[in-house]
Amino acid sequence: MSSVVGEFQVESSKSKSGKHVLYSNVYVYSRAASRILPCDKYVASSTEAKPVYVRGRAKRVSLRVEKGDFVIYVWMVRNYLKRVKGYILLFNHSGELVYKAKYVDGSLRRSVGSPVYAWLVRLFVEQLKIPVRETRLGDESA
Repeated sequence: MSSVVGEFQVESSKSKSGKHVLYSNVYVYSRAASRILPCDKYVASSTEAKPVYVRGRAKRVSLRVEKGDFVIYVWMVRNYLKRVKGYILLFNHSGELVYKAKYVDGSLRRSVGSPVYAWLVRLFVEQLKIPVRETRLGDESA
């Protein structure tokens, strides 16, 4: 049984001066495959959208996922000082936000949601090789 989840803005754009860069993308954790996959084969619908910055492209996508799968939405921006800020959102198969982690210059911390889902954020960060110095995702032992 599959369901269609959300309108996610997938984007890669730069400011006119090139000092600010924005990147956002969607990934799917497939329970059947037990790994994180790009959203390409899960796209139900796609429409063109206006990017945040002048140079680049953006589109809005809806995904069709199976029960037990998770949708991972990542949004990152790099400023002129080369500092990176962003967040990682985790949605379940019915489109409900179950976890949100905030990323600021190598520090990753939980904002919203149960620490039960922290393992998936850790797996995502490891697979995409996002540099992380410190984590406070809520699943650390005291």
